Amino acid sequence: MPQQFTRPTILVIDADEVSCQFACAALMSHGYQTIPAADIAAAIWAASERDTNLDLILCDTQVDQQTGVEIVDAIKRLPFRHDLPAMFTSVHQVTDVALKRHAAGGAYHIKKPFDLELLFELVNRSLWMPHLVKNHIEKHHAAQPLATPHAAFASVQYPSTINMTSFVN
Repeated sequence: MPQQFTRPTILVIDADEVSCQFACAALMSHGYQTIPAADIAAAIWAASERDTNLDLILCDTQVDQQTGVEIVDAIKRLPFRHDLPAMFTSVHQVTDVALKRHAAGGAYHIKKPFDLELLFELVNRSLWMPHLVKNHIEKHHAAQPLATPHAAFASVQYPSTINMTSFVN
């Protein structure tokens, strides 16, 4: 049976309901699953569900009285969310936040209103950061039982050394 892959799930955190709905709709139209959160309590609650597969956080730089960095840091303190990548959004270009978060964990920043092509490109980059790919591979292999060798290979005798001169012209 072929392996079934789930669509990546993005936690969208934004106190502005219109911005949150727009981001969720845009991401869903591009094949992503989304979980909207209007405040830190909803975001922490969604992220604390161990059964919820989260692949990325898309968070506004200011949500109520909390900064986006504080919210993302709170989520990353959950033991099973420590490697969750994050992207930040804002109506202003906030270079200091973008630079600090990029240096600390590879996060990106995108200005609202979104350029959808840029949004999808940055989401895709965030989902394929090398350390995340490595973690996904390790989790996949840890969940799979070791396969027994096929019977046809059980009787094959492998040489203990290879004569390299036979490969040289």
